[in-house]
Amino acid sequence: MSDPIVRVTNTSYSRYEELLMRRDEVKKQAFQYERAYVREFGELILEVFQMKLECIRKKKTIEFCQIFANRGEAVDQEKLQEYLAKELAEYQKQLNDMIVDNEAAKKYERVSEADLLKIKRIYHRLVKLIHPDINPEVAANADLNDLWQRLVIAYNCNDLKEMEEVEVLVSAALDKLGTGTVLIMIPDIENKILELEEEIERIKNTDTYQYRYLLEDKEAVAQKKQELKDELKEYEDYGKQLDEILDGMIQNGVKITWKMN
Repeated sequence: MSDPIVRVTNTSYSRYEELLMRRDEVKKQAFQYERAYVREFGELILEVFQMKLECIRKKKTIEFCQIFANRGEAVDQEKLQEYLAKELAEYQKQLNDMIVDNEAAKKYERVSEADLLKIKRIYHRLVKLIHPDINPEVAANADLNDLWQRLVIAYNCNDLKEMEEVEVLVSAALDKLGTGTVLIMIPDIENKILELEEEIERIKNTDTYQYRYLLEDKEAVAQKKQELKDELKEYEDYGKQLDEILDGMIQNGVKITWKMN
């Protein structure tokens, strides 16, 4: 696959290109550490959140019933359910998102070192051809831009088959354009280099990237799991206390009724 791009001959450009690839690699690593973190702790985190949500549901039920008790009125079950649905909508959405994320992490496939090397090589070849910051044709061409987006997704997901297909399509797209050589000039390149260096450091300091240090430490993993189990037990105990409060309210005369059609 021939490379139709001519780069400005200076060390700054080489450094800029290197940092672009390094930035994307660090982003990918952060994504992979996050997937590994969810695979390791996702089930427990989900259990804790579900129990937390149940406690919130019980607490809000008690608050709603107390309002009716203060009025000396029976609790309208339909209104109670409407109230709970409204109050817990955001929590329920968060729970649903967590369930989807947990399932996605389980399905995230691990690949061999040999395939990882192929993925990295293909990505580095194509970055030099269709990275929007390197090839100005990409931003103006819908086909190339689409191929760039497909490449980024495939790279992050370690999808070697898709990357190989994208490489073929990129070659065909560039041949079709027949643009010949493109002289690459990066305006304000020194500042762009500094910005990339800073961005790389910011990514490395995010929680998702920092997960790597936790996951590499077996004792830390065990401790994290125990903390989640302890938190789950606390919510379970709290839930039982709330049940007792609600039972006490009913025994003291709070009535919950259904409206009949």
